[in-house]
Amino acid sequence: MTYIARMNIDRPVAFEALQAVPNMVLQIEDAHRLEEEPERFIFWASGDDFETFETALDADPTIASYSCLAKRPDRRLYRIFLSEEGRATTLYQITAREDIVAWNVTLTAEGVEFQARFPSREAFFTLRDAARERNRNFELLSLYEEKPTENGGGSSNRYGVTDAQQEALLAALEQGYFSVPRQTTMKAVAESLDISTSALSSRLRRGQQALLRNTLAQEPSI
Repeated sequence: MTYIARMNIDRPVAFEALQAVPNMVLQIEDAHRLEEEPERFIFWASGDDFETFETALDADPTIASYSCLAKRPDRRLYRIFLSEEGRATTLYQITAREDIVAWNVTLTAEGVEFQARFPSREAFFTLRDAARERNRNFELLSLYEEKPTENGGGSSNRYGVTDAQQEALLAALEQGYFSVPRQTTMKAVAESLDISTSALSSRLRRGQQALLRNTLAQEPSI
């Protein structure tokens, strides 16, 4: 039986750099480790003082090195390699070893919030205990048992979202409709799907309602 959890863990990687620019928000895009390299993370940073942030990255004890891969007016894409202290602090190896799949990881000065799928109760407790062993406060925000899917179906059944709703939600997400500020319009998303704006609006509303009912509205089961 699998579980879906949303949690907050304090003192994330780049914690000191984030303290220097409290309004900076980091969104993890990728995390992995090559055989002869330390863990590396790729993330988008959103804020308005990148010079201070980069100076703070140079001094952050959890960061061995970093590079800026792309620049936008209000955000930048970075790649960082963890230092020895960073490797001792991160929970990345625990998630990889326990087959924990995180899909929404956000770092701020207050901590790291992420949503993940756990293959078992034991995997959840392992991550929690590992965080505490590293003196990182672990706050569970929501946790529930993932419902069986109909006919062994995929994510469209798992969260009560139809294929059409899933297509609309993902298209809107990828094109920046949910970004702040928005990077596209409903009309543009609808045109990319070859449907009317009213049809798109209906699919987005119904899809979001299904997601909320089958995630945040669920009662914790552990």
